[in-house]
Amino acid sequence: MPRPVSLSSIWQPNDNAWPALPACKAEGKNSFGIHATAAQLPLHTGLDNFRQNKHWHAIEDSTKELLKLFAEDRLCGDVMLSKNLSLSSLAKEQLKSDIIDTYSRFIVYTFPEADEERIRLVAQSVILIFIFDDTWESAAQETIVNLRHDFVSRLRGTVAPSEAATPLERRIHDIRHGFLASDEVQGNGGADVLETLIKFFYHAAPPHKGFSSVRDYLDYRWEDVANDFTWSCAKFSLRSSVDQTHPCLRPLLHHIGDQISIVNDMASYDKEKRHFDTGRAKSMINLVHVIATLERVDAQTAKAMAYAWQLSTENAILEDLQALKRQKELSNEEWRFVDACLTAASGHLFASVVMARYGGEKTRVA
Repeated sequence: MPRPVSLSSIWQPNDNAWPALPACKAEGKNSFGIHATAAQLPLHTGLDNFRQNKHWHAIEDSTKELLKLFAEDRLCGDVMLSKNLSLSSLAKEQLKSDIIDTYSRFIVYTFPEADEERIRLVAQSVILIFIFDDTWESAAQETIVNLRHDFVSRLRGTVAPSEAATPLERRIHDIRHGFLASDEVQGNGGADVLETLIKFFYHAAPPHKGFSSVRDYLDYRWEDVANDFTWSCAKFSLRSSVDQTHPCLRPLLHHIGDQISIVNDMASYDKEKRHFDTGRAKSMINLVHVIATLERVDAQTAKAMAYAWQLSTENAILEDLQALKRQKELSNEEWRFVDACLTAASGHLFASVVMARYGGEKTRVA
């Protein structure tokens, strides 16, 4: 049985230093707790703070709106991806799906404390992550380079809104304005979301030589899975002004990011292997595949070894939390941010289990 990993693992509720955090199972203004154990869901983790954002309709609606703009944009029709789809065709394919049971469902559980306005902005920024994910396979194409440069210029504000010629270009300006306007109300996470979103657009392609160790792979995957972007969204959802690059937080966030990467790869392995074997994907960027290759074991053994890495990483997270409590350097607001990041990791795992994206329709929980 995995060791419990949460702030309640290191504090008793009557502890004088207990931060003012959302109770795990309580209902709040924007979220409510999920009784995952009572539902007997196969959640093989020590993380236990499962919550759901109430504004899932807003996530679904804003996702559809932006995907429709991509689908109808003429320039996106000229941008070809490695999957022999244009960006507009990719958006059209997504619109045929049950949107809330695709990658958008992750948002429902990873950022439960965001209000409706903020979760709409987060949902749209996640679409941009999705759209440009794996474009390193087509990075040499001039159309992709030009489109990415145009989007980044608009997100940075170096292109004036008056120069937007299409509905999609105007929406990119609106997204930037929405994040920065939210910062004027409270916090400064909107600027961080924009910064880490742009950083992700330029993250490195996997090395041609492959990976020399699991640690080598996880260091690459940490960036590839957009962990910094996740922390920024968590901060934005709280209306927080914490410094997410604070040295005291670095070891903890590194381990939480590893946990997210490991869980994502275990959940997605079977789907990614099918796509690779049938030619729908050109490469396998997956921990299970890396372990199987390095250790020369079969997939089932590699999955078991990946799960051992997950449990070891969760133990490291617990040790980090205990160290932070002993050091007494974090403010109440920073502890709230820590809790939000743990909740994001819990939510990511929960979504991986209950949605049909990885395991197919048989795995879906409505």
